[in-house]
Amino acid sequence: MFERRFHIGSNDVDPHFELKISSLFRFLQEAATEHAEVIGVGKDVTFKKGMFWVISRYSVSIFDIPKYLDDIVVKTYPGKSLKFIFPRYFRIETLDGKLLAQASSTWAVLEEKEHKIVTNPFPGFVFPSEHLDDEEKLPKRISEEGKELISNRKVLYSDLDLNRHLNNSKYIEYIIDIHNLSFYDNHKIKHIDINFDHEIKDGDEVKLFATSNQDSEIITGKVDDQIMFNAFIEYR
Repeated sequence: MFERRFHIGSNDVDPHFELKISSLFRFLQEAATEHAEVIGVGKDVTFKKGMFWVISRYSVSIFDIPKYLDDIVVKTYPGKSLKFIFPRYFRIETLDGKLLAQASSTWAVLEEKEHKIVTNPFPGFVFPSEHLDDEEKLPKRISEEGKELISNRKVLYSDLDLNRHLNNSKYIEYIIDIHNLSFYDNHKIKHIDINFDHEIKDGDEVKLFATSNQDSEIITGKVDDQIMFNAFIEYR
């Protein structure tokens, strides 16, 4: 299991002095990326082969959101590979071991030119997989979609990651921003599932649709009527 410590600064928190959900996803991605480098399947290896890692799904449960100036530890480890799908799990804890959140994710490796899944990207390599009894269950397919058009977002330069696509934490910002401050004065996210169905590129116009219930929402991002991502959120 790999561990990465994070200090929560002013740029990481919202107006309630609590860790932004987008910052949480950024921490998960940074820990996963660094661990991939450590075990020998990081960007130096994939780029040389004309490949890159992508996240296909996340499931995140939040029990107690950390706050400004807190120090936290993100622990991550790969699960057993499922053909060309690579599960990865996370635990977010205080320095003394209190569980704040946990997550699961599924990853794949794509060809850089054709953007097709590579079925055997690391021949002969055995991932150091492990499992915990209480880990987050792997994310599932979100079958519903949001119906009501809420807003539009255009992908700009600062939204892009090193793969030249919309960064994963930016997806979360697009989702969070469909509501205003007064909504989040009374709603805290306790669980979020997200399916990344297609890559969103520079200049794309993303239409955001939502279907809201009393304590949950389905939020869908579309480009030219094609579903690019789908999210399910539960509030407390």
